[in-house]
Amino acid sequence: MNIGKYQMAHHNFYIYSNCDFSAKSAAATRMRYYASAIADDANHVYLVSCCSNKLTDESFVELEPNIFVHENKKLTRKMLQSFSFLRDLNKFSIGKTGGDTFFLYPYPFFFLELMSVLYLIFFKKKNVYYELNEVKKYGSDFHAPFSFKRPKYSLQKLVYKVVYRLMDYMMPFFKGVVCISRNIEEYGRKYNKNTLRIPILTDPYKAIETSKRQYSKQGAFNIGFSGSIIPSKENLHEFVSIIEDLQKENYKIALNLCGWLPKEEEGFIQKDWTAENAITYYGNLNELELSTFLSQQDLLVIPRGYNLQNHYGFSTKLSDYLNHKKVILVTDVSDYGMYIKDGVNGFIVPPDDKEQMYGKLVHIIENFKDFESQVIANALKTSKEKFDYRIYSGALRDFLK
Repeated sequence: MNIGKYQMAHHNFYIYSNCDFSAKSAAATRMRYYASAIADDANHVYLVSCCSNKLTDESFVELEPNIFVHENKKLTRKMLQSFSFLRDLNKFSIGKTGGDTFFLYPYPFFFLELMSVLYLIFFKKKNVYYELNEVKKYGSDFHAPFSFKRPKYSLQKLVYKVVYRLMDYMMPFFKGVVCISRNIEEYGRKYNKNTLRIPILTDPYKAIETSKRQYSKQGAFNIGFSGSIIPSKENLHEFVSIIEDLQKENYKIALNLCGWLPKEEEGFIQKDWTAENAITYYGNLNELELSTFLSQQDLLVIPRGYNLQNHYGFSTKLSDYLNHKKVILVTDVSDYGMYIKDGVNGFIVPPDDKEQMYGKLVHIIENFKDFESQVIANALKTSKEKFDYRIYSGALRDFLK
């Protein structure tokens, strides 16, 4: 689509990343909510993916009024191509009338962040803001430990930890940092005092579309989990064992999962998911099928244990759960306890407490029909009052200009 007619924007926001903003992912969804919060006739937002293609007006399609998403591109993570991309992005921005603001959504790749500091900030003197939604140096804690038997892997893990520790010291050079949780804002303020906290975002008024596919078991109490299948991060081994204990007590439960499954975690399926314990993995679903999956569950869960990455992060899957008007069960890590009140708008238990998780599931299953409608109504109220992206329009625009 030719977007030349939009040259008269008063301000242009360039949200850029190694993320493919035209694909379905938690990162793309969050940044689209940012774009929806910011965009109006005077503020145009471009969602730009790091690529080796030249940026032109024809590279973008108008996703919503005044929001343009990068469609025609060849993604890259390489250092020199990342530099070329930023140079091209700067040139593209100069061709637009009005002011400009750059906003980096970081991915677990080093070069785009480094080049942003060196080229856009130091050399071009641009205002570049940064999204802080996890402390990446703790991400490797979910992977296998160092081992002399795996020297190549161990070296890669060591480099990963060192690089991401060093990257914290680049944070002061950004104009400001947008943080997803209280804990991560406290962490970020050690490096950059100009922060804004924006929690998970959702659109509680969005119509839910579904297909006719089946993602639940008839006659069972269906418990759903969506998102990346990383057992150590999501505490799935322990949660599966609790489901098995409940089944031994003759509770008819089906545990249904969907989402990205890393290759190194495929053994988890073979070990823990069997026909006997009624656990089914439905694959990495597209947006329509994910909505269908979520809509068919009785209970949606985030059973995370405590670790430093979960302490600082805030799972964006909660926004998907809230959108689908289902009863929610979470553990009390990060900011969940700020928003989910036990028995009021969902259910919450301490992390890593198998006994309390077991007891809470028994309570939910045995009393489900008594509270279902009221808890869902209260959860929708929370979504509208706390997570609706429209609430943060003024704050985001003011902070990023």
